[in-house]
Amino acid sequence: MEFLKIKPSDTIRWNEVWKLYEESFPFAERRKMEDHIRASENRQFFPLSAWDEDRLIGIIFYWEWDTYRYIEYLAVNPEIRSQGFGSQILRSICDSGHTIILEIDPLVNDLSVRRLQFYERAGFTLTPYRFVHLPYRLEAEPQELLILSYPKMITKEQHEEFVHFLETTIIRYCEGHRLSLPNE
Repeated sequence: MEFLKIKPSDTIRWNEVWKLYEESFPFAERRKMEDHIRASENRQFFPLSAWDEDRLIGIIFYWEWDTYRYIEYLAVNPEIRSQGFGSQILRSICDSGHTIILEIDPLVNDLSVRRLQFYERAGFTLTPYRFVHLPYRLEAEPQELLILSYPKMITKEQHEEFVHFLETTIIRYCEGHRLSLPNE
């Protein structure tokens, strides 16, 4: 498996990656394409796709700062789900010495419970911290999410550092918010 940062100029691969992104995440949690392209220019953002030759395995988009990695998106090609590829992709990002943070939807149905179990099997710990994620789209509402961390539970201070990074850096690449923030 090879990890690549795909640019829009690589039309065929870009279209596959973007299609998987749009099909895998709810509207409120997705960036507009132009915001994603702008974010890709930030050296702290790693929008990677996993490939086996010419076959798209999945995507993992993450942010890295200080000793942290925030996994913003992880999705596997639906044609090959449940074959261990998600675990492989996740393991490659976690084998870094960083504190890994990610969020999931509240446990409201079987899918959300299975998602939590997937991450717990990978060594993630559910944290007790309340978190409301700002929407990435103007038409969307803020959403309460659960925070998980790896290799151990983050402290309250680490959680606050994560929220600060979201509110000062990541939000710059979201519709509506990018216009109201000072330049970098």
